[in-house]
Amino acid sequence: MPDPIQGVNLIDAVGVASTGQPGSSPAALATEQSSPGTPVDSADVARAEALLATITQAAAAVPPIDPTRVAELKQAINSGIYEANPQQIAEKIIEIEALLASKGKAE
Repeated sequence: MPDPIQGVNLIDAVGVASTGQPGSSPAALATEQSSPGTPVDSADVARAEALLATITQAAAAVPPIDPTRVAELKQAINSGIYEANPQQIAEKIIEIEALLASKGKAE
């Protein structure tokens, strides 16, 4: 399809030129045209595998849900007798933030 701007081929505009030769694929042309400085998409499979293993290990370490305790807490909340401890909540938030900050610096 011709481009309304004269002299500009839509395919050339995105960096893939057509040779007009049968059997030449856009992927082959992109490979031929790439230079050593051209960024290439890649996946770090080893890092993804390690991350998945860490997530799996962390999930396995989480204790199972105690339905009796959940029912007790629901009843306490609904009846208005459950009182949150703001000091304890703040301390846990600070612990989580510190843990996240240390993990971010390690990578």
